Amino acid sequence: MRRTSHVASLIFACLPIAAGCSGRPARVVAPRIDPAAVTEAVFQTADEDRDGGLRGGEQRTVPAIAAAAERLDGDADGAVSREELSRWLTAVRDARIAITRFEMTISQRRRPLANARVRLVPEPFMGGEVQAAEGTTDADGAVLVTIPGAKYQGVNCGLYRVTITGTGNDGKPLGERFAGASTLGVAVGAGLPETAVVLDLPAE
Repeated sequence: MRRTSHVASLIFACLPIAAGCSGRPARVVAPRIDPAAVTEAVFQTADEDRDGGLRGGEQRTVPAIAAAAERLDGDADGAVSREELSRWLTAVRDARIAITRFEMTISQRRRPLANARVRLVPEPFMGGEVQAAEGTTDADGAVLVTIPGAKYQGVNCGLYRVTITGTGNDGKPLGERFAGASTLGVAVGAGLPETAVVLDLPAE
């Protein structure tokens, strides 16, 4: 069962942040994304049967694709095709969004999970310019995820693996399936997600 409810964000593209020596404002610039290269890397990684469509377990190989599959699957045939993924990535690139607000709410068995460290780790095939982002949940399990050290709060657009570390509501450390080997993901940009992402974790 899909645990991610999608949506989100407000944006600022090429946002002025400071005046340089020339008197012109320095700008926050969107990471460069090559839709064709990213699509090829995703399908080389996940398309096990080489049929040009990602289904079921193939989608889960890239958790961000699994999380966004319903929106990416434009023809509703149950698969995310090369063309559908490339179309979304092209929309992300062409929007030229530098930073987008990104909120999450984390719970465990429907109880807010406080003091959990949440990280968005860019998938390697994003090309190296998309930055990791992080945050810590409050008492309500809510967190505004942001790039460490950035002047403005928010994240870059792209495909991410979501890792969550800390102590569960049962008092035990959260397991590896939520940390380094996380199977959680999110796609950010071009209309995704549609609202704040809500993740309800199972008990360990």
